[in-house]
Amino acid sequence: TPKVMRLSLPQLMTAARTIAEHHELSPDDRGFNPLPLFHINAEVVGVLASVSARATLIVDDRFHRTRFWNLVEERGATWINAVPAIIHRLLPLRDGETVPSRVRFIRSASAPLPAALLAEFQRVTGLAVLESYGMTEGASQICANPLRGPRKPGSVGLPVGVSLRIVDAASHECRDHEVGQVTIQGPSIIDHYESPGYDDRFRDGWLLTGDLGYRDEDGYIFLVGRTDDVINRGGEKIMPREIEEVIGQVAGVAGVVVVGESDDVFGQVPVAYLECEGVSTLDDATRGAAVLAQCAHDVVAHFPRGRRPARLHLVAALPRHATGKIQRGIVRAGSLTPLFTEEIA
Repeated sequence: TPKVMRLSLPQLMTAARTIAEHHELSPDDRGFNPLPLFHINAEVVGVLASVSARATLIVDDRFHRTRFWNLVEERGATWINAVPAIIHRLLPLRDGETVPSRVRFIRSASAPLPAALLAEFQRVTGLAVLESYGMTEGASQICANPLRGPRKPGSVGLPVGVSLRIVDAASHECRDHEVGQVTIQGPSIIDHYESPGYDDRFRDGWLLTGDLGYRDEDGYIFLVGRTDDVINRGGEKIMPREIEEVIGQVAGVAGVVVVGESDDVFGQVPVAYLECEGVSTLDDATRGAAVLAQCAHDVVAHFPRGRRPARLHLVAALPRHATGKIQRGIVRAGSLTPLFTEEIA
């Protein structure tokens, strides 16, 4: 059930100004936004940040892979507002495609961006990819990698315009590289929900985001999952993202999500659901089986037995939000029918 929250105009414009400054937007910029305008990302990062900078925003009705780079060139775009699903679709470059030299960067948000995908996209296109992290409760952006300065693959960057702490269950601040819950406060952050029953999300003026992560020695934030995504296998806590990163690097994998499944012996075991490029029916199962076999080989090579997924399910398509983010809750509910399953010993 969606949570109801109220964002004031000052909160929205505070976030918009911070985003515009962080991305060095100016009246000379022309952003390209293929994301839905009912989502906080496009509303604030796209529209309001451009308004704040007196810049131009090019709005497409949706993402179109065909002639994407031609359209960016024709419209004179200088930056692109994207999500990982779009970045994945833009690779490889098709015959005759070139990346316009006027584009300064592409911004990624709304879902984790696999480090391998980020590195390959930057290698192929030569564009800087600014991975970021945000939520509606913060009027969009919370962290972002810098436009100038070090950008760390796998990190959502540094807090921008907000205060951020990583805390343990007792609300004590965690040490560097120690995983805890991300908590935030600042002028763009809500201090309550309009929906009842969420008072426990606020503690001593801080909003508990429900995201788990850690801070490195340079202050960069790395997210590892959600508090309700952690899989408890016989007392050992497993983060789905570490498995998803390995499977996502296999050629032919178009999307993957790892969830916990009930088990009589261990309580829970990790199980992976994935979709493969060009595989949508049982007729394509042979091609899909080859991809699953490679995924199984890689997870066995990367993880000890207790941390491997128990099985891999190939499905025709993973459920996604309009931004391309996988709907993990639907997958967790077990309503997907696999085309093919690979058991892992």
